[in-house]
Amino acid sequence: MPEEDTNDNEARMTFTEHLGELRTRLIRAVLSVAVAFVFCAFFSDRILYYLAKPLIPEATQNVETTGENGAGSEGASPSGTGAPAASPRKANVSWTTLGALEGLIVRFKVAIYAAIVLAFPYILYQACAFIFPGLKPNEVILVKYLLLGCGALATLGVATAYFGVFPLVLPYLLEYTPVFAEAQLRLDENISLIIMALLGFCVAFQFPMAVLVLVYMGLLSPETLSKHRRVAIVGLAVASAFFTPPDPFSMMIMLVPLVLLYEISIILSRIMVRRRAAASTGT
Repeated sequence: MPEEDTNDNEARMTFTEHLGELRTRLIRAVLSVAVAFVFCAFFSDRILYYLAKPLIPEATQNVETTGENGAGSEGASPSGTGAPAASPRKANVSWTTLGALEGLIVRFKVAIYAAIVLAFPYILYQACAFIFPGLKPNEVILVKYLLLGCGALATLGVATAYFGVFPLVLPYLLEYTPVFAEAQLRLDENISLIIMALLGFCVAFQFPMAVLVLVYMGLLSPETLSKHRRVAIVGLAVASAFFTPPDPFSMMIMLVPLVLLYEISIILSRIMVRRRAAASTGT
């Protein structure tokens, strides 16, 4: 009985130590978000500008980059007045807020989202520092590759959306506004739409890593992926149509990289299966 009590006490102490370490990691993660929030709140106006830039009239963007007099701007009008030239439809776009608190609320939301993104590497480090001691060496290597791949694909997805889809699609949607009407974009609604679209691209570009995890777990095989390639392309097309505006061009901008990533995932899954087979046979 005394030996059993001693073992139980040691187990309880170990569990308590784990809880204490978890609490410490969580506190550090929360503090990192708080510090990042203060920094992002200071630059919230600049962050808002770059989020809304695909829908900001060219005239405003030229003033932002070249000064109010428009000197040196390539978009200056031929009349020599210094006023930058802008398309009629986009020049009629104006951002608006409905309520005294909407601007403050949007700044707060943007600062929170930006703080989470800025502090995410440190949060991920704290999570890994807590989980890795309980994993085997080969599992640690696998998780590191998984995290590296997810980070690279997330960056690729966001870059594709911001630099490839938004500048081409969002101004195109404004062309449907009648000439006699002025397009007024509500700040909260449209900024939230842009953020959700960025998140959608980020999530959609993670599917190759999901495929590799399923192959590693034995739930999928490279042969199955190759055999059902057409079905997968149709599914990717549906996902692309869901995550992008109702426009075939924007859907193709997202679909083409996803199909390429699918083919890359097939190649990587074959390499993974061959290495596992070689390791199991000892060759």
